Amino acid sequence: MKNLFLRGIRKRLSLPAPLNTGSIEGTLQQLWNSSPILPLSKKDRIVIFSDLHMGDGGSRDDFRHNGELVEKVLRDHYLAAGYSLVLNGDIEELQRFRLPAILRQWADMYSLFDEFRAQTRLFKIVGNHDESLYSYADPDVWGTLLDGVRLEYGKDTLFLFHGHQATIFFERFNDVSGFFLRYGANTLRIHNVPVKYASQKKYRTEHRVYAFSTSRKIVSIIGHTHRPLFESLSKIDTLRFRIEQLCHDYVTASPRARTAIETVITDFREELTRLWERERKEGLRSGLYNEEISIPCLFNSGCAIGKRGVTAIEISGGQIALVHWFDKSRGSRHMIEEGRPAERLGSTDYFRSVLKQDRLEYIFSRIKLLA
Repeated sequence: MKNLFLRGIRKRLSLPAPLNTGSIEGTLQQLWNSSPILPLSKKDRIVIFSDLHMGDGGSRDDFRHNGELVEKVLRDHYLAAGYSLVLNGDIEELQRFRLPAILRQWADMYSLFDEFRAQTRLFKIVGNHDESLYSYADPDVWGTLLDGVRLEYGKDTLFLFHGHQATIFFERFNDVSGFFLRYGANTLRIHNVPVKYASQKKYRTEHRVYAFSTSRKIVSIIGHTHRPLFESLSKIDTLRFRIEQLCHDYVTASPRARTAIETVITDFREELTRLWERERKEGLRSGLYNEEISIPCLFNSGCAIGKRGVTAIEISGGQIALVHWFDKSRGSRHMIEEGRPAERLGSTDYFRSVLKQDRLEYIFSRIKLLA
């Protein structure tokens, strides 16, 4: 299949009107007002990936580590099952690399995106690292480049956008950030992952989106911070709940299952200790706000450049799930999640683990009652 993207890069487009940066509240409200509204039913299947950061295939390309995994998962699992694909920002790493080099390296990935567009649906939401697509991408390639999408599930709404709009720096000085990444970080071989995870800015970003979503009693699904979130809970919060659940399951488990649970609990405790130590040093918090009750309005698909695999959000059958795809050869920590074994993708070493799952009706009921 001749790639549609390659045919469209010659045509330049006018840049969209800048968002109101007078306040984050105003920026997010304007983004909300300008986002197209699409119906979402229980019959629909949608998967959301963000932050692929595709580069030129060299040593500074953060996506190179998981590129084969993502392509296999998209083609053999999601496309085969009729899922629509949402690419929620920072798909191309255009602040570090030139688009022609990215297109050459990941030509098969772009052909796969074309297949989603032809067979199901493809939504391309722009982030701060691929924002320059607006300057030369043909609208016939992606359909329409988007800043956000609103999915209406009955009378409730899921708001999908990348998330950098809640950060004043990226709204006002994205070009400066790009200059540093291309001419500073590239030279020093600084990768995207540690920059994101070591920064307290991610909490401020999440805090602002959380406040916006709570006040409107909606669900927001973002990327940008590379930190997977489900129902506004961080990895530390989720690990604690998982350990507690595994201890509960251990009591009634078979001897063989107990051995597996013991191994998983040991791994989770080590991970929890590491995360607590890191956040203690950085002065960060486990949850978003240390609130007495967290409103389950904020979700984050994480990223596709993790050392142990990639995370994504699935919406199917009226349920939403945070899933983790990983290569078993790199470790088996996630072979059991919430009492369920990980699912193998065909005869490959790739596995899908459901980190958390819940019904949309239940989530929105809690938001309405607690917000």
